[in-house]
Amino acid sequence: MHAEEQALEALRLVAEERHQAGIAAEVRDVLSTLVARRFNVAVIGQFKRGKSTLINALIGRELLPADVAPITSAITIVEHGAGDRAFVRFSDGRQETIRCDELRLFVSEEENPANRKGVRAARLEVPSPLLETGVRLVDTPGVGSVFAANSEVTRAFVPRLDVAIVVLGSDPPITGEELALVRTAAPDVARLLFVLNKADLVPAATRVKAEAFSRRVLGEALGGGPDWLVHASALGALNDGRDEGVDALRHELFELARGSGSELALASAGRALRDIAARLAQQLDLEQAALTAPLADLDRRISAFRGAMRDVDDLAIAALERARTGRSYDAQKWHTQRAEFLDRARRQIRSAIEGELESAARLGRPRLRAAARDIALAATRSLVVEWYQHARVEFARLREGWLAGASEEANRLIGRVAAAAASAFGTPVARFEPPALEIETSPGAFEFSEPVLFLDPAAIAVPVADAILPLHAVARRAAARAARLAGDWLEHNLNETDQRLTGWVDALSRCLDAAIKSRLDAVRQEVLDAVAAGRQSRIAGESAIQQKLSELQRQRDAVARAAALAPRRE
Repeated sequence: MHAEEQALEALRLVAEERHQAGIAAEVRDVLSTLVARRFNVAVIGQFKRGKSTLINALIGRELLPADVAPITSAITIVEHGAGDRAFVRFSDGRQETIRCDELRLFVSEEENPANRKGVRAARLEVPSPLLETGVRLVDTPGVGSVFAANSEVTRAFVPRLDVAIVVLGSDPPITGEELALVRTAAPDVARLLFVLNKADLVPAATRVKAEAFSRRVLGEALGGGPDWLVHASALGALNDGRDEGVDALRHELFELARGSGSELALASAGRALRDIAARLAQQLDLEQAALTAPLADLDRRISAFRGAMRDVDDLAIAALERARTGRSYDAQKWHTQRAEFLDRARRQIRSAIEGELESAARLGRPRLRAAARDIALAATRSLVVEWYQHARVEFARLREGWLAGASEEANRLIGRVAAAAASAFGTPVARFEPPALEIETSPGAFEFSEPVLFLDPAAIAVPVADAILPLHAVARRAAARAARLAGDWLEHNLNETDQRLTGWVDALSRCLDAAIKSRLDAVRQEVLDAVAAGRQSRIAGESAIQQKLSELQRQRDAVARAAALAPRRE
């Protein structure tokens, strides 16, 4: 038996003694995965990038629901089995067997809003050559949706990652939320594989620009690379049976499993073991802290802590106001930039139309207007994407500054909580981590429709004029009309982009306020919960206290030995 297996078994016993059914079930899952030499390949990225569809494509069948509202606060694990089976594990440790086609009842926001059913994870067992190698495909909740709990679940699973498939796109390319997730995962994973999905939905020129942008941003964040990146169409692979990008990814996973699957499985178990041991050790320390003070003194300390919290609540009002005041941007400067971009874009489009239309004159009079429109459309689409990418960079910069301000204010408040907790109970309090904000920031579909007026006299006169005017005059008229149409497209799509990003700014501000308050409330409750179990033992009398202290020490020793048994294999 490997050292990791012995250590996990020891942790399972401690968790069961402490009636921590959820942790005990988690340990059993890690043990079974280690025995089978499986390792976790998590598919991560922004909401609606096509993560579930990519997993379906890798398996070769539509197994995970990909057409539902955002996945809820749970992960879905797909591993090898002799036949199709599905299980749902709940936060209280219960496990329920379900049909595979019932999965959406537990993992979609539509059927399980805000994870009211308390789902911790869903697990599917299916026969698959890829999964038989030891690969466990993990579908994670997407970042960038409006459901704040989703990314918390994804980030909490990061210590369990062995390989990460980061699903990006071309329109838009990598977002700030995705980049933060990559930075978090990079130190812990053996490989980072990047897939620019939905490649069939964007022009080749846009894909090239998106790849260059993503490589530059990722290279700066990771200190080099990425060393593995492909374009793919997961939906195309499902519909047509083949896609070069999906085939390349599947081949890479086969090679990874063949070359280092066993080492990855052992490293995965070791990371999970240390994470679980740390959580159990913290519980033991918190409970002992509450046991060591006399009951009357403990009540006095609880009262003092609650009083300090009332002062913190008053300070929080001022802190939130300071944070809001610091969240501003120069709207006038932004409108000036936009006006300058529009002016340059109109001139650029007109020049492109006039330059390329000369060579299109050989198509003949009937095709001149269509050619002018196609040239205008291609030029406008490229410029709209250029503006969106510029806007995303600017708003991402705002986001980072606002997150830093929110963290500073929250940490100032939590520092007060920590001081009060240390004074009362000697309880450590974790610092505030800025949230990866769950706000959809994709631009949606750009619109390039052409208005049609029925019985428009001008439209009726166009073919007549084109038939009698000189060719150069027809070309000039076609260019002017295409340029006007391009101007309308530019105005509409830039307005839509600005409205969407302005709405994102407003939602961002509200999310930050809620995050500060939520973290403050959680810290307060963590401290109070930590002393509750100890206080109950105090009430039971001194013999119960001594018995409990002995039990806690024995459990602490067992957890420490288990943690020491896990070698660091990364």
